[in-house]
Amino acid sequence: MNFEPLIQTLETEVDIYKSFKEIEENKTAVIIEGDIEKLDGMLNAGHALHMKLQGVERKRMESMKTLGLGDKTLIGVIELADGEAKEKLSKILDDLNYYIDALKHINDYNTKLVRSRLEIISSVTKLFNDPQKNEKAGKSKVSEKIYGKNAKVLDQPNEFGASVINKKI
Repeated sequence: MNFEPLIQTLETEVDIYKSFKEIEENKTAVIIEGDIEKLDGMLNAGHALHMKLQGVERKRMESMKTLGLGDKTLIGVIELADGEAKEKLSKILDDLNYYIDALKHINDYNTKLVRSRLEIISSVTKLFNDPQKNEKAGKSKVSEKIYGKNAKVLDQPNEFGASVINKKI
């Protein structure tokens, strides 16, 4: 059985997952920076890769059908292969597992980062939209709670209220 068209398709799929991993790793830095424009560009690049992956997946399914392996998993295909094809398919399986696992961990981390940022924004927004809470708690205690003990907070005479001017990390 000639597994070469399937192997080529699966290698292309591995390359796409590798690109996804690179984008997600870069996305982590962009989330930390808070650069929405860069993040938007990365989301667009990720969407383009997703569309490409869908096309490759269709091609993989066609290759499987052509080989009469339509209902087999990759592990099942590896069991049917021998020699060099078996080695290549086994490496592809390992690579796919690696990249999918890495993507899961990176995405979980990025999700936690985004949630953390949103919680901070939500807390600050609630605090500055509730003037009674500001007066009762005292501005220094409120600032300390939001920004930490080492932050220096500047009261501004505009509608934005206090802002951090210096924070030790």
